[in-house]
Amino acid sequence: MAMAIMQKPMSGGRKYLEKIKKPVLEAESLKKNYILNVIRVVSGAAVGLITMSYVNRVLGAEAIGKVEYAYTIVNYFVLFSSLGIPMYGIREVSRSRHDKNILAKTTLELFILLAITSIVAYLFFFGIIYNLYYFKDYKDLFLILSMIIVLTNLGGEWYFQGVENQMYITVRFIAVRIVMVLVIFLYIKTKSDYPIYALSLVITTCGANIFNFIVLFNKVLKNYSGTLRELNIRKHLKPVLTIFIATVSINIYVQLDSFLLGSLTSDKYVGYYVVPNKIIRLVIGFITVMGAVMLPKLSFYYLNDRDNYYKYLKKAFNLLLVVSIPLSIVFWGYAYDIIIILGGKQYEESVLTLQILSPLCTIVGVAYCMGFLVLYPQNKENIYSFTVVISAVFSVVLNLFIIKYFKHNGVAVVSVLSEFVGILIMYLYLLKKKEFSLFIDRINLFKIIIASLCMLLGVILLNVLMHGGLIWFSIKIFLAFSMYCIVLLLTKEEESLNLISYVRNYLQKFLQ
Repeated sequence: MAMAIMQKPMSGGRKYLEKIKKPVLEAESLKKNYILNVIRVVSGAAVGLITMSYVNRVLGAEAIGKVEYAYTIVNYFVLFSSLGIPMYGIREVSRSRHDKNILAKTTLELFILLAITSIVAYLFFFGIIYNLYYFKDYKDLFLILSMIIVLTNLGGEWYFQGVENQMYITVRFIAVRIVMVLVIFLYIKTKSDYPIYALSLVITTCGANIFNFIVLFNKVLKNYSGTLRELNIRKHLKPVLTIFIATVSINIYVQLDSFLLGSLTSDKYVGYYVVPNKIIRLVIGFITVMGAVMLPKLSFYYLNDRDNYYKYLKKAFNLLLVVSIPLSIVFWGYAYDIIIILGGKQYEESVLTLQILSPLCTIVGVAYCMGFLVLYPQNKENIYSFTVVISAVFSVVLNLFIIKYFKHNGVAVVSVLSEFVGILIMYLYLLKKKEFSLFIDRINLFKIIIASLCMLLGVILLNVLMHGGLIWFSIKIFLAFSMYCIVLLLTKEEESLNLISYVRNYLQKFLQ
């Protein structure tokens, strides 16, 4: 695996920054991006929790497991056909957005590459997988879910993230979830309606991507003034394939667990695993989105302004920890309440699974920061690829031995251990390169840990004192997070003080 050459800061980087007054699609301010991100977090979590509870109760563990098993298989075709372009595209678009023609050229080259790989993916999918007798009970699901391949690859989500067009992403995000809610509540009534649930997954995952393509064609691709011969797709292959190795490895231990569980046991155990895993992954998705908001800016600053790069990197790491650690505590302490509320008594076997998976909120947040916010902007994709390959091999080997004995709980243990192995490798590398200390604020980290320990004790005490349904659970959640926030403020934790300052300034402007 060839090592990507680390680019040094450009001379006169600050002057270069001053020259760029209006990018092609002007990047919104970081504060605005965070506000829009919070809107997506809140609306997405609310919709996810409401629909998850309804779907889990109506369809049951076996039907949910069947859909998720088919969804996992289709996602592998999405994975192989995307070639790691989604992450690569964000970085390249961010770097070329100051020039309309270069931006259009880069975007068009990546689209052509994705179109070719999508065609190949469909040939393999319908030529082989769809016709296998082993999958005869999944044909209707495969037909529905296969739309994800083309909609994801030609949706160009990476472009809008690269130019930091967060307003468009947020409006589309909310609109898609409104449609998904209507589909679920209007059409899913019995266990036999699981194909409609599969359709709702398509809508949620990439249903609005057709509008992305229209916007891209009208506002970006038309700006390309060159000829087709001037396009250079080959130059993207080496970095794309490097990232692809990492992406494949990540998805092996994120999605292969459900595939192996379904293949070695039954759809029922997939259902027991998928419900807590989906709850955790829903939250993880929003945690990593906070980092994704920073990625274009970090990629840009790494080339042009190292001081700002490490400033924003430290801010991103602090924010990820402030959000992820208390969520891990809540999932561990209130696992029974969460599973019963979202799935019902039929999912009681998932309680321990959720407790085992709870550390992933923090572990994946830290891994994301090290991998995509530290190594990736620095063109060290090969280090990250090596890390996730080792983690993936570890996951597959261990799962093959543990699934038949511990089923869904065994898969959960392996998932946590695999992520931890990845963090350990990246930590040792960054420690050796003396980069770790550049974005770690040890004093602030200590404050977050103190607040988290206080919250943990509070959660244990509240579980002893309070029992019951949704109302008592809501009270426990409110009290636990209140305790956490109070300790953060008392210790003068940096991000909480920044938030208070921002809210105070906003209110002052509003009242004037």
